Amino acid sequence: MSGMDTTIPDLDIEIPEISQIAFVVEDIEDGMDRFGGILGVGPWEVYRFEPPTLTETTYRGEPHDYSMILALAFAGETMIELIEPLEGPSIYTEHLDEHGEGLHHVACFAFEETEAVVEQFEEAGMPVVQSGVYGEVPYWYFDTEEQLNGVIFETATNLESMPDPDRTYPE
Repeated sequence: MSGMDTTIPDLDIEIPEISQIAFVVEDIEDGMDRFGGILGVGPWEVYRFEPPTLTETTYRGEPHDYSMILALAFAGETMIELIEPLEGPSIYTEHLDEHGEGLHHVACFAFEETEAVVEQFEEAGMPVVQSGVYGEVPYWYFDTEEQLNGVIFETATNLESMPDPDRTYPE
């Protein structure tokens, strides 16, 4: 082993897919233009994650307000997400401060028992670092950076009830 002293937690989880790959950006339009222009990703569905649609938000284990604008598009079967933080400290503002723009998390939205998966991560010492409910879609980010080579893992459930986007881009 080189330099890493981390014991690998033993979770009895096998992810059925990587549903999403997400990047934190300084400017959502710039991000959509880059991913569209270079990789042909788009059109984008753009959402403002903020109250009153965004509720029950937590950050680092405490109830906490934050908001962000995000854009979703598909590359094949994989959802690409771009996130521009708006108000309040969050794991997105942390990422921009520490690393700048770039890959932030991967997510799986295809678990049968999402709440059980959340419990398994918590019990294995990788607690929820940020969570919330958007409309009727609860989501959880786990403290996996140390265990997963710098990447945060996310899950969410009830995605079929996602509200309509605020806009699409390009219009």
